[in-house]
Amino acid sequence: MENSKKFFTRKVCIGNVEIGQNNPIRIQSMTNTKTEDIEATINQIMVLQDAGCEIVRVTAQGKKQAYALEIIKNNLIKKNYLIPIVADIHFYPPAAYIAADFVEKIRINPGNFYEKKASSKAEISDYDYEKELKEIEENLFPLIEKLKKNKKALRIGVNHGSLSDRIMKKYGNTVNAMIQSAVEYANICRKYDFHNLVFSMKTSSAFLTIQSNKALVEEMRKLKWDYPIHLGVTEAGDEEDGIIKSSIGIGSLLLEGIGDTIRFSLTEDPVKEIKPALKLVELCSKNKISFIEKSKDPFFDKIKLAAVNDEIISDKQFSMADIFYLKNRADIKEFERTKKPIIIKNNNVIGENIFSLSNITDNDLENKNHYAIEISSNDDFEKLKKLSPSYIIYKPQENRIEELQKFNLFLNESNIKIPVIALLQYDQDFEQNRILASSEIGLIIFEKMANAILLETKNDSLNLALNIFQACDLKKFKPDYISCPGCGRTLFDIQTAVKKIKEKTSHLQNIKIAIMGCIVNGLGEMQDADFGYVGSKPNKIDLYVKNQCIEKNIDEKEAVEKLISLIKLNNMWQEEKQ
Repeated sequence: MENSKKFFTRKVCIGNVEIGQNNPIRIQSMTNTKTEDIEATINQIMVLQDAGCEIVRVTAQGKKQAYALEIIKNNLIKKNYLIPIVADIHFYPPAAYIAADFVEKIRINPGNFYEKKASSKAEISDYDYEKELKEIEENLFPLIEKLKKNKKALRIGVNHGSLSDRIMKKYGNTVNAMIQSAVEYANICRKYDFHNLVFSMKTSSAFLTIQSNKALVEEMRKLKWDYPIHLGVTEAGDEEDGIIKSSIGIGSLLLEGIGDTIRFSLTEDPVKEIKPALKLVELCSKNKISFIEKSKDPFFDKIKLAAVNDEIISDKQFSMADIFYLKNRADIKEFERTKKPIIIKNNNVIGENIFSLSNITDNDLENKNHYAIEISSNDDFEKLKKLSPSYIIYKPQENRIEELQKFNLFLNESNIKIPVIALLQYDQDFEQNRILASSEIGLIIFEKMANAILLETKNDSLNLALNIFQACDLKKFKPDYISCPGCGRTLFDIQTAVKKIKEKTSHLQNIKIAIMGCIVNGLGEMQDADFGYVGSKPNKIDLYVKNQCIEKNIDEKEAVEKLISLIKLNNMWQEEKQ
């Protein structure tokens, strides 16, 4: 059993906001205005603070934007808005050095803070690797000295989509590469006795985000480090998909006690990120777990989706369910044609397909051929040792994950290998159900705690379950969209573009489309996308197929139709059924 109580981190001050140690989880966001548009940026920061945002990030891609931060900061103070500002730096170290005089924290991306362009060589020698690392140290040192002098903080923010060529040549495009990238930069800071550090490991995959942050914690424990961690799933998408994907990637970690600050990266007005982020922190704090018990049963490797018959609302959803859990026999013929497992719920009548363990008597134990047994956390598990049902439907009562883990522990110790369907009920409003169910089910799937999930909410359970399974890469019932939230670097109206692309393509299946505001993480985060739609110049779009640029500098007004033409050209288009 692995104890996973909160990963205890040191206190780091971001201006007047403390993070880490015993401080609450802090909510962050990022402006999407042009930083040099000082009035618009100030107004957006004020709206964000009023909504509950506690730290705000602003891009500073050049000297103009870095110097604008001084005016922005001074004007906010005059208006009594004291929210700490983080300058976001990519490609241009001088901007970080300038901004360090005006803001409370600098965020750098090791993949592009100071790295040479990719060479044609497939490998890198140890000599060249260390030489480049020394050059990085020489460029990072002035920033470290200024941050120490000004008592400011530094976030070492690693993005899976923008790892350096140097790192990938040595470690591959892997989670380990992300960790080594962060550790290298931290070691340089530690060499000069600078410890106001925060880490972040971000990817556009919810599960890769969980994996990379758990690997970071493992590495820090090994090194005896305790730096705070910022959590986020980058390029998570618009509100519909982004809240679920972010809840899985962030919430699963918060439930285990990992994370000190969070951000929901939605392709929306940034203020829309704050409410779900606040709700996620509240719900995960109430439902935090004390340990993770990993399943030893290989049968848990492929987790399936169960559905209640009255939640089947379309043929597409119908086909996505792996197991049907019927409340009565009325519609059994309709489901028999699928040739998928069918369980009929009739808990109190011996002779039907499912029985409640609490109602099974000693005499009933002689009949070992029950099709399914429903068990709650309050039942006597020992009875199971005398039964051999085809399925166990496990229904936790209060703390869903901990109760499910304890039941798994009993099964492992008893060497009982019967498929477990986790029946998870959420009875709050839609928004709370969406956030908490995504967090908990995401963790259950990631840690392989059940063979199947049956989600029950007040309405639309199957649709929510399908969205969670798709975000976990277990089901594909609609297109995958990777889209960044937008920032001051964004070169086109990304929110409108996402809406238009989804309107045109939502009927397609088995397709992944990446919509990226600029090239910072563009190529990396869309590496497994079928098609890419990337800002290249103001109001100009580059289109990609399988990471290869096919058309450049298309006018934004024509780009969506050009994308549709590319999809058709590559035989991935289907006409929408009327």
